[in-house]
Amino acid sequence: MQQSADRGVVSASPPDTGPNSIARGLGVLGDEWCLQLLRAAHTGATRFGRFQELLPISAASLAARLALLADEGLLIRRVYQQNPIRAEYLLTPQGRGTWPILLAIWDWEDRWADHVRGELPVRRHTVCGASFHPELVCGTCGVATVRTDVRAAWGPTGGWSRSVPETATRRRTNASRSAGEFPETMAVFGNRWSAVVMGAVFQGISRYTDFESTLKIPSNILSERLRILLDYGLLRVDVAEQGRRDYHLTEKGQAFFPIIATTLSWAERWYALPEGPAMSWRHDDHALAPRLDCDQCHQPLQAAQIEILRPDDQNV
Repeated sequence: MQQSADRGVVSASPPDTGPNSIARGLGVLGDEWCLQLLRAAHTGATRFGRFQELLPISAASLAARLALLADEGLLIRRVYQQNPIRAEYLLTPQGRGTWPILLAIWDWEDRWADHVRGELPVRRHTVCGASFHPELVCGTCGVATVRTDVRAAWGPTGGWSRSVPETATRRRTNASRSAGEFPETMAVFGNRWSAVVMGAVFQGISRYTDFESTLKIPSNILSERLRILLDYGLLRVDVAEQGRRDYHLTEKGQAFFPIIATTLSWAERWYALPEGPAMSWRHDDHALAPRLDCDQCHQPLQAAQIEILRPDDQNV
């Protein structure tokens, strides 16, 4: 058994017997259209035409993504008219459970993605009446939590090979983007190897040769993924002794942790395997239960208590 540096993941080399909860969760959320449809569904969209009004998506792509989200259990298709057949798509408990992920993504994009900074609507917490940023808290002890407070260890279904999504996920081009989308998040989520490389850095891996040997990633793909993460400012490179290049998280990269924590927590809940979890998280001497609190009143956030203020409302 080996432990990575920087309070990283403990590697016990569990057997490889298929994709785990991490791989399955990223396989769904790694598609930007799926994220956009979930965001629209959380704001009340249920019908095909309404999704098309809100998003610049083709009918074929929309139908395919709605079918995927229904197959994965995040939406349920309910026919409300027979002739012609008309259906609506309603969030299931699994789908409703994605709101902390979407809120964490939205907040990170607003703070860190240069080309959308300040363009996203303000969020108001109706409990305290203040505009807010979500704060990652350990739900077990109620203490605000950052990456360096957390130690992760592979569970019975863990391991790098089991955590890579089976198929390459999809990332939209920059064409026809608008405020409220997730372009920089998809630099991580929108590519199967980017997500794994970013996860490895969070868990203490920093050397190029360690990425290659641990992740079993082809050298040309690894070089490309590292370059993209550097270009987006999520990583920095330090030149160590004998010219060795070490890759570390920037402040921007560190701030991505709430997205990772909420995503893996959601994935473990809804894609858990009978053999046990893919990863266990420890905060100090207890299990980490990721939760988002209001940074103004420090109360736990709930989806129904978050009001989205459009530009015309922000002076009210």
